[in-house]
Amino acid sequence: MTAPVLEASAIGKVFTGRREGKIHHHHALRQVSASLSEGEILGIVGESGSGKTTLSRIMIGIESASSGEIAFRGTPVRRQADWRALRRQVQYVFQDPFTALCPTMRIGKALAEPLAIHGICPTSERQQRVAQMLEMVGLHPDIAGRLPAQLSGGQRQRVNLARALMLEPQVLICDEIVSGLDVSVQAQVLALLVELQKKLGLSLIFISHDLRVIRYLCDRVLVMHLGEVVEQGATEQVFDAPSHNYTRALLAAIPDRNRVTDTPI
Repeated sequence: MTAPVLEASAIGKVFTGRREGKIHHHHALRQVSASLSEGEILGIVGESGSGKTTLSRIMIGIESASSGEIAFRGTPVRRQADWRALRRQVQYVFQDPFTALCPTMRIGKALAEPLAIHGICPTSERQQRVAQMLEMVGLHPDIAGRLPAQLSGGQRQRVNLARALMLEPQVLICDEIVSGLDVSVQAQVLALLVELQKKLGLSLIFISHDLRVIRYLCDRVLVMHLGEVVEQGATEQVFDAPSHNYTRALLAAIPDRNRVTDTPI
């Protein structure tokens, strides 16, 4: 049996803080396990505070787990060198397209930076690679000379996608990447994501609180509540026959639920 591309096993995360002179422990994740198969789009859904973003950040090493283990293609990721190697294969697209880019760095330099950090492309070829990637995400290569403030929100999120793809990763983790965009732009970015996933053979983790988007995009769904996985399964199964009361409550809150099978908005 083929190992998952990316797997989290029994992940726990405890945040410790001090309030009114006392130490408090917040259990953000409790024994959470999740796996991503080759070529799959896995949706992780839940309300704010459910733990979905914390889980995704642990899966790429932005946050450290209090317990549990991450594995890439069956190999545990434990040492710093392991995490560095993983980040070439697993890239993260952040929610806010405005803060994800350095405001004083021109787009071309921002896109070329991952190549320089990992030393995988000769300096003489980087600008050509930048231009090709901008065209792949539907942007004109001239945008390379602009600053982030000169772009719209949709253009910035396309740039963030381009930057994530510069290292030719096998996995993209997309954290609420359309939640801050206008409705029409959301649809364009989601359509682009589907196109890129098929063209490049990517495996995707897509995090959202919007079940309409999850149903449109994802093959399988993992539902989180208060730091735990309460339900998971094929998208149609979870939507048509949810087994957990929390999932039923989320589905009941979708406006005009019958429309979500055809479009993401």
